[in-house]
Amino acid sequence: MRLPLKAKLTKDSPKYVLPLSVMYVEDELVILRSITTMMKLKIREVYVAQNGEIGLEIFKKHRPQIVITDIKMPVMDGLEMIERIKKIDPTTKFIIVSAYGETNYFIRAIELSVHGFILKPVNVNQLMEVIMELGNGILLHHEIERKEEERKKSAKALREQKVYFERLFESSPEAVVITQNNGKILQINRTFSDMFGFTNEEAVGATIDELISSEELLNEARELTNQVAEGNDIEMETKRKMKNGELLDVSILGRPIIVDGKQVAVYGIYRDITDRKKAEDELKESYRRLQKLIQDTVNVLANVVELRDPYTAGHQHNVAQLGVAIAQGMGCSEDMIEGIRIGGTMHDIGKIKVPIRILNKSEMLTDNEWEQIKNHPSVGYELLKDLDFPWQVAKMVLQHHERFNGSGYPNGLKNGEILMEARILAVADVIEAMANDRPYRQSLGLEIALEEIEDNKGILYDPEVVENAVKILKEGSFEFIKRHT
Repeated sequence: MRLPLKAKLTKDSPKYVLPLSVMYVEDELVILRSITTMMKLKIREVYVAQNGEIGLEIFKKHRPQIVITDIKMPVMDGLEMIERIKKIDPTTKFIIVSAYGETNYFIRAIELSVHGFILKPVNVNQLMEVIMELGNGILLHHEIERKEEERKKSAKALREQKVYFERLFESSPEAVVITQNNGKILQINRTFSDMFGFTNEEAVGATIDELISSEELLNEARELTNQVAEGNDIEMETKRKMKNGELLDVSILGRPIIVDGKQVAVYGIYRDITDRKKAEDELKESYRRLQKLIQDTVNVLANVVELRDPYTAGHQHNVAQLGVAIAQGMGCSEDMIEGIRIGGTMHDIGKIKVPIRILNKSEMLTDNEWEQIKNHPSVGYELLKDLDFPWQVAKMVLQHHERFNGSGYPNGLKNGEILMEARILAVADVIEAMANDRPYRQSLGLEIALEEIEDNKGILYDPEVVENAVKILKEGSFEFIKRHT
């Protein structure tokens, strides 16, 4: 039984519906012309020949799928031509057109497996029906061959893809595990076995959390498994246990495996980050030692100034302490806060060049002496500018006596021209100086110091800095650690 095609061929099909090639061999020119004229209306390619020899040559060149032929023809008859063509392409279909007097050739035609017989005079509709029947068979055969070829290609591609992913899974430099949604292990790769020390037999069927999680991390591991089971991706760094009980620093990447919209499994990737963690710890320790060295060096420099000026000993540390508190209240970054701590601790280092008699003078300073005092920010800047601090310490020292409205010194900077760190230190410096004893006067008190900065908010001092300084000092949450001696 012939299976129907999506586009079945019929004799009433519209013009040019047969995507076939047909050859008609006939020595009677009238018949040849009339039939081929009709066929060209319905068939994509039509070839004609007046005898078997010509037909054989045309076939060798064009390979038509259907050959329609008379039997008795000069030079080479139709049966001999059919026999030779079948040796070239045995899949070719043949239709014989014959007169009643040639019925003695039919037995030979049957032996050659001819597919159709049409008696002369030719009934064009009958001929087209036979052609349609053979055409449908050819197209169906081609469709089956095409689908079979596609199936073979798909099967081959799937096999190749399966082999590729199996090799990729097995040869991955990272430990890979595939589990059920409940965490039961389905498959591990060689790296997983090497990393954690479990054989394939020991791992498959076990629960991943119980296999490689220490007791103290078991709840964490189960929570991660639950998250992936609910369709979430996870990525984190933690520790997991090897077979020998040792803990290993690992990064974990977990992903659900979705097939046809349904989560069927989970894959996890474990990376050994022991070396990286060790390097990070060493780097942190190195950074901690560097920070301590910087702080110790800064303290030494600050103490040198305070040794020359015992009346203000502790002033720089107090300014740094208050500056840090103000910066924290303003939400400044940790890096900026650390810079303020360093800059505040050394903000008066330039006084090392001021004569001791001026620093310790209890009477009012002369204009010349005051000019020497006012030069200390520039001296401090010159001392520090070539030191490779990770903060703008030299500029903080240079600008801590600049004022918001440009009336400060040494450069008369204003507003945004002044570093925020220097604006904070300026307010801290004024408060600390007024709230403590100086060689030429006793302490004015914290209330007077706060009145000073509030009265000059937005004039001499940055408004935001003043607001935060007043807040922490009035709340009573801040207290100077160092006392002047």
